[in-house]
Order: sequence, then C-alpha cells, then structure tokens
Amino acid sequence: MVFNSIFIFIFIAVTAVIVSFTMFLMKPRKKAPVKRQEHSGPANEFETKLLIAGSTPITLEELSSLLLKTKLLVLGTISENKKIALKHWELDGKPVIPAFTSVERLRESISHQEHYIEMDACTFLKSIPGNSDVILNPNSQYALSLKHGDIGKITGGSDMVRHQTAP
Repeated sequence: MVFNSIFIFIFIAVTAVIVSFTMFLMKPRKKAPVKRQEHSGPANEFETKLLIAGSTPITLEELSSLLLKTKLLVLGTISENKKIALKHWELDGKPVIPAFTSVERLRESISHQEHYIEMDACTFLKSIPGNSDVILNPNSQYALSLKHGDIGKITGGSDMVRHQTAP
C-alpha cells in the first residue's frame, strides 16, 4: 500500500514537471517590434516648407511647385506585369492613399515592415484616380491632406479627362 502511494506520488510529480516544461517550450514567442523612429527634423526642402506652413500662412500654390519636384515613398507593390497596387488607409471612415516625403516620415508612421515604391510626386499624383484623396506624411508633424480637387489643381488639371467635340 505504501509502495503504491509512493509510486503514484512520483508518477504525478514527474508528469507535472514534464507538462510544465512542455508548456514552457511551446509558449508562443513575441516578435520584436520594429523600432519606431523618433520625430526628427525636416529631411528635405519640402518638409522644411511644410514645417514653416504650420506656423505661417502659405497657399497650396506655393507648395505645389516644390511638391512636384519631390520624390515620394508610397506603400504598395509592383506586379510582374508592371501594375502598381497602392495600399489604402482609412482616415475618418474614408479611404486615403498615404505617401511619404522621406524615409524618416515613413518610419514614424508604420509599426511593422511594409513594401514601398519610390516615385516622383508628379507621376504619382497624375496616376491617382479622380476621386481619391492622398495624405502626405500621416501621423507626422509634416502631414498634408490633399483632396482630389487639390490634386487636380497641383497637377494642372492634367489628371482630368477633357472632352472635345470635332468641328
């Protein structure tokens, strides 16, 4: 009887140790998060102008010529047949296309790795569908929201289709 009690006790103790050790080994490990970049100063001339615009009145026209010369980083991928798939975010319940004026602004806004495409702003803005809005540098002190009407003004209306009647 004593032998059975000791055997049962040892069996339970060994089983508990094995189960605990197995649970420890199978415990899911957390991935190390991508370190978010702290806010830094302007990375280019356009960001400097945006920062100034935050404290002094500046018109969209003043920013337009500088914006059209700027390289943008856009979240998305390019397929094998050269089609671009842009990533959309939701802002106030409406889809927007995020774009970034520097790697620093991109790192401030995302918390994990993302694919992005570098393209000049003029090409990017002209390729945006007519009813889409763009937000430059979301979640940043260098943010700028561009409504679809503003995009047409910046690109000179070249993104709009003009109908003509033959004489």
